[in-house]
Amino acid sequence: MSISRLSNDALIAGPPHVLMGPGGVTDLAGAVRSAVSGTARPPRVLLVVGGGFARRPWRERVLAALRPAAVRVAVQPGMPTPECVARLAGEARAHRADVVVAVGGGSVMDAAKAAAALSAAPLSAAPPAAGPLSARPLSAGAALTSEQVVQACADGVSGAGLPVVAVPTTPGTGAEATPFATIWDVERRRKLSLRGEAVRPAVAVLDPALLAGLPGDQLAASLLDTLAQGVEAAWSTRADERSEALGAAAWAELATLLDRPRPLGPVERRAVLLAGHYAGRAIAIAGTTICHALSYPLTLRHGVRHGHACGLTLAPVLRHNAAVTEADCADPRGPERVRAAVAGVVRAAGAADPDDLALRVEAFLAASDLPPVAGIRDDADRIAAEALGYDRAASNPRHVDAPALARLLTTLPCSDRLRGGGHAR
Repeated sequence: MSISRLSNDALIAGPPHVLMGPGGVTDLAGAVRSAVSGTARPPRVLLVVGGGFARRPWRERVLAALRPAAVRVAVQPGMPTPECVARLAGEARAHRADVVVAVGGGSVMDAAKAAAALSAAPLSAAPPAAGPLSARPLSAGAALTSEQVVQACADGVSGAGLPVVAVPTTPGTGAEATPFATIWDVERRRKLSLRGEAVRPAVAVLDPALLAGLPGDQLAASLLDTLAQGVEAAWSTRADERSEALGAAAWAELATLLDRPRPLGPVERRAVLLAGHYAGRAIAIAGTTICHALSYPLTLRHGVRHGHACGLTLAPVLRHNAAVTEADCADPRGPERVRAAVAGVVRAAGAADPDDLALRVEAFLAASDLPPVAGIRDDADRIAAEALGYDRAASNPRHVDAPALARLLTTLPCSDRLRGGGHAR
């Protein structure tokens, strides 16, 4: 399956339902109606937003578009933690919400998705011996606890949660398309994931106008997240033809921005938003691999923004996987399949070969507005060991071990002077 054989409509077929175009946020009421069925009265909406929502120029448009729904606004500042998810689920229950509308970046959408899935699930107050959380009774009005959120990440969640309308205001995370939500257990320094179809949004509203004024460092981290997701979903051991096509399409949308970073005009805003959505759909099929596995300890141990943490290792991992051999191939379909997946991304990005593409990623990093990171070389062994504890590592198409990953980290060019920043997703 090649990109040329798939139209935009074909690439975004299947859930969530997508509404895309400038001004799309003005039809939020229509998006809510399509997500909620069988409710004659105006729906009750829990609107989950980021900490900067009050300062956004489109704030009033969002609120006006939801009228006459009964709207309760909940702010999700920073990274989603079990405590944040439990609080938002409590707000959804207290408001008797029919639908959750998430307007923000990946952290906002992930927290809202998790809360929506768990607020509708009848959870037990004490961890049971086995079984998904949605099968466990919880008395009416009982509060969800952070411990139950952690347990849900281990068990998964089944059944139907509250429907979610996801409105991304940063590109790159793909959270508006995925059936999982990233949750950060900061106290235990562990990245968690809540999984299940109940977590996938019902509707995604892709309005390029909401990206206007995005800061340069946030844009750079978002694009790196998209690029990592796209290529990882293409070469993953779980990849199929569709995830390969979606991953390559994401790189095709960003090819010119990768070479010439610049402020986003209307055309570029649409491209980065669409690329992020393609990448989100791709990882919903195939997941991510070692770049993401390495990113989690980089975020938790060194405070590196998620997208940039993925981008730091993208070029060396690209070179590593492109050199796969019969002896070290982890994909049962063989090294030719891996090399073909890499070649598809290389072609989509307009590069000559994998090394050329890796050089372009490194040049993009060097030209970005992201601030410096320190200490990666000294911490390489621990970062490598922790990365291998995530299931993402097992999906990498070429075998990796702790010494190999540590060497990769220590050979990052000027790694202690590379650039990083706070958490994005």
